[in-house]
Amino acid sequence: MTNETAPLKVTIVGAGLGGLAAGLALRPFCEVTILESTAFLGEIGAAVHLGPNAHRILKKYGADLIGHGAVPCRSFQEWRARDDKLMMAFEHDPLAQVGIEWALCHRADLQQELYDLAISTTGEGIPCKIIFNTSVVSCDADNATVTTADGTVYQSDVVVGADGIKSAVRPSVIGDTHFRAVPSGHSAYRGLLKAEHINANPELKEMGLLNGRLLIVDGGDHRLVCYPTRNQTLLNYVAILPDTGLHELSEEKWSARGDVASLVKSFSKFPQRFQDLLSLTETCGLWQLRDQDPLDKWVKGRTIIIGDAAHAMLPHQGQGASQAIEDGEALSAFLRGVSAADVPKALDHVFNVRYRRATYAQEISRGAGLGEMRKKYVAKLGQPEEDMDAPLNPSQHQKFVWGYFGAAEWEKTKPDWVITE
Repeated sequence: MTNETAPLKVTIVGAGLGGLAAGLALRPFCEVTILESTAFLGEIGAAVHLGPNAHRILKKYGADLIGHGAVPCRSFQEWRARDDKLMMAFEHDPLAQVGIEWALCHRADLQQELYDLAISTTGEGIPCKIIFNTSVVSCDADNATVTTADGTVYQSDVVVGADGIKSAVRPSVIGDTHFRAVPSGHSAYRGLLKAEHINANPELKEMGLLNGRLLIVDGGDHRLVCYPTRNQTLLNYVAILPDTGLHELSEEKWSARGDVASLVKSFSKFPQRFQDLLSLTETCGLWQLRDQDPLDKWVKGRTIIIGDAAHAMLPHQGQGASQAIEDGEALSAFLRGVSAADVPKALDHVFNVRYRRATYAQEISRGAGLGEMRKKYVAKLGQPEEDMDAPLNPSQHQKFVWGYFGAAEWEKTKPDWVITE
């Protein structure tokens, strides 16, 4: 290819974290249009933590997560619910260890920063064009066209389906219009607690919950995970439990509201201080956790699916958003300098480099799950079953997860993780 190669026209479906990150990665050398079904920017889901693997990618594109309120994670604790015993605790400094922070981000703040960078007129290349209130209903994967609900057809050189677990693009790629992720048997409450409410309780204040710590309370088939965000003014929590332990119905959507009294009742066997913590909830969400087996393909013709559309994963390793961000970087790595005629080959290249890593992230997320799912996938990952009651050490897969410096470097240094044709 020559430097005179015309900019590729790219249509990205979905302006969530993965879609915006992909647009940001591609704008230096592509004309990017992002189609978003909602009427305005509004990431749902409280908070998200990005490990160094994803943070270093976004920093390369000009993001300043810490400057926009993300809290560096510097410590970890795991408590056992049945006897309130501290099972594991350690301090760490990813900035010193691997050169960049483990960032505890508010989802809305992160989405806004990615949006601002994607459309900025001062950034490299052409600002992304983002069109809201535009629902894609079908895609012609080979010809790179998408059709919206009002009948508008968008033609491009590349289509990227970043439209989540209910992707409208995916059927055109995998050929199954009835595909659905299946219920995992568990649901999760999510909420944000105000720092002033936590600090008003002496026992909770003493725990140092807002001090850059990720904390897990393991109750066997119930689990509470919490960490601070937005400059330590909020504490994000995720409270996971079996569907059979719910006192209300959960739904397959992020925006469903939960009932605070039912939340607290569902965790009534947890130590009193953690019940008190959950009782500070003003509003919470409740959604059914869905599980997806790895797909056989992400690419057809000029179309690729990324993020949750391609490899939706359970939240137990906190890698869903990070893997989507890695996908976007891979698109940038292998589409740069490519002519429109060579797009299908380049997309296959992205899949070949990304597939095994993203699939393994799915599997370790299952292996950190609850109940029978954890037992099944711990065995599949080759870990002895007698370790089932061991703490969920987040550093177990740290070298694998954090040791990622982009798709080109991964292909060069980890050939065993790359599909060769």
